[in-house]
Amino acid sequence: MVEMALLDTARRAEWDAWYVTHQHRLLSIPGFRASQRFEAIHAAECPFVALHEVDSPEIFAGPTYRANAGPSNTGEWQSKMGNWHRNLFGGVDHTPDVRLDTRLVVVEDDGGSALPDSVPVTWMEAVGLDRSVHRRGLAVMPPATADRLVGTRSVRVLRPIGPRLLRADVASRRE
Repeated sequence: MVEMALLDTARRAEWDAWYVTHQHRLLSIPGFRASQRFEAIHAAECPFVALHEVDSPEIFAGPTYRANAGPSNTGEWQSKMGNWHRNLFGGVDHTPDVRLDTRLVVVEDDGGSALPDSVPVTWMEAVGLDRSVHRRGLAVMPPATADRLVGTRSVRVLRPIGPRLLRADVASRRE
């Protein structure tokens, strides 16, 4: 999970186009399986989130990743992203496929008790990279349910910026 704020908001369309290209580059690296981007529907310290599904933590130490992705390969955009955190989580086999007509709710470790019992949260433990948080939860919900959680302590409600991209889809486009 990569989180950030875009500091140069006047260049949002250009950044979005760059990020889609970046997602395709990530998905060309063996071990990257899926990628999807999100934006908070309310004010948040890190309003942008990307979920990247990978085979294992070792990918981030590999030469292909280091040569083609990661912080050193974000070019000019590195200085235009603030509150930037990368956390590798375990506890789920796959990142959720969040349809464009649904929401992704991100719950911090201390915010789960503020949610209604009916909210199904999948909890993940930080296992690598920055480890800026210990544990975090994800829930996919319809907007009518998720949007009511805006303002709940330690909860971010995100809308998908684009569809979930799969490695197989990106590979077939290159052929």
